[in-house]
Amino acid sequence: MIVQTLTMPRLGETMEEGVIVGWMVEPGKPFKRGDPILELETDKTVVEFPALGDGVLQEVLVGPGDRVPVGTPIARATLGNTAEWADAVQTDAAAAPAPASAPAAAGLNILTMPRLGETMEEGVVVQWLVAEGALYGRGDAILEIETDKTVAEVPALYEGRVVRILAQPGDRITVGLPIAEVEGQVEAAEIVPATPVAAVVTAALPATAAPSISTSDARLRATPLARKIARQNNVSLHNLQGTGRRGRIERADVERAAMPVVDVDVEGKGGRLHLLIHGFAGDRSAWATTAAALRRAGHRTAVFDLPGHGSNDAQASDLNALTDAAMAVANGLPGPLVLVGHSMGAAVAVAVSARLGAKVSGVVLITPAGCGPQIGAEFVHGMAAATTAGEVGHLLRLLGPKGGAVSDSVLAQMAAQTARGRLKPLATALASPEGRQRIDLIRMLEALPEGLPIRALFGRDDPIVSARDAMNLPARVAVHFLPTGHMPQWDATREVVELILKGSRDE
Repeated sequence: MIVQTLTMPRLGETMEEGVIVGWMVEPGKPFKRGDPILELETDKTVVEFPALGDGVLQEVLVGPGDRVPVGTPIARATLGNTAEWADAVQTDAAAAPAPASAPAAAGLNILTMPRLGETMEEGVVVQWLVAEGALYGRGDAILEIETDKTVAEVPALYEGRVVRILAQPGDRITVGLPIAEVEGQVEAAEIVPATPVAAVVTAALPATAAPSISTSDARLRATPLARKIARQNNVSLHNLQGTGRRGRIERADVERAAMPVVDVDVEGKGGRLHLLIHGFAGDRSAWATTAAALRRAGHRTAVFDLPGHGSNDAQASDLNALTDAAMAVANGLPGPLVLVGHSMGAAVAVAVSARLGAKVSGVVLITPAGCGPQIGAEFVHGMAAATTAGEVGHLLRLLGPKGGAVSDSVLAQMAAQTARGRLKPLATALASPEGRQRIDLIRMLEALPEGLPIRALFGRDDPIVSARDAMNLPARVAVHFLPTGHMPQWDATREVVELILKGSRDE
């Protein structure tokens, strides 16, 4: 290994200087190829500059806020293979050892799947950002790939032209295998077993932003995928609060902002505010009788349709997506809140409670899913696949005596909704075809703050969520058994409302 002077890299064709935002590796600390070592601000974006090879940072020569021209020394580091760093270093020793592999000469070369991290073994081509026959400059993002950890835009270290694309969007390619033929210089790649030596472009994570991003958005710290989703949904990054490392905007941050505004019915005056979260294949109308009784008792109610249900056309394929939607509603309501969830909605209520913290004054779980190993798959997967009013009618009878009392018009509306197939991904996330539950509500409950009142209501004759599952709940949960099926709020409204009103800190 040899001591080298690192210089300000050129991250784009027009870049002449960069501003040091901060060092991400301390002097004396080692780093691996692909580790972010420095955060830079250019005239177009803010990026984390990755190590192009293994080494140890010895000394930093510039600090946060310094504006440094391209090619000017910024640090000294002990490096292994100096060829990996191309012209981003100046050799301090009089005679440097010969590089283990030199960049391939200009001309026709093979571009291969790059290794973006120490553990990366393969990547999926998301899209090409440069078309066949098109020229690209040094630092230009040429394709987008997905690894097991992230989605990133891959920039070129040298200028060139894409001659032929060998890997198409969706293709999963092992590191080192060919993905394109290019005209121009590339960096020599490592040898992949049973594969000829090829050439590879070293990737930066994340890379320069696409030209369509506004100047104000480009200066914010965001992952490439977050920027892409923001462009697709016309979301301004400037208005988002990132939840990633050091405030970086992540995919989930943008998706939450892009989520359609949910129609929420808030009614009543005074008293406590109860956020009612319906179950699988239901909608806000399932709470009509309960909400009216709570309001007659002097309290307020808020009801809405979860994604994929009722009038909410947003898609949701798992519990996290449902929780994000419910959080968007809860954040817009004044606290304190009593969260009331039924079946699948009970798991959403617990997940929301964990995020809201002190804003929640109580949690009431009605026939909660996820408390035992089994759930009624006949209902879950049956409703997800139902296409006719007759199918829906038979399945609703599993809910209890009032399940079969639904009018013909309501049955027709429900069948029209289920026939769209929106519930199928969610059904798969909730339960296996054999009825094995895929939600562990017990673990989620154990993570809630001590002192938060939690009540669970079970129907003794429930064929979908067994009343025996109550035995698995933590001792802190107050459990009540009612002579009902899966819908106690329909069959025993007065008793359910009385228990809800006992489920908060101020009782």
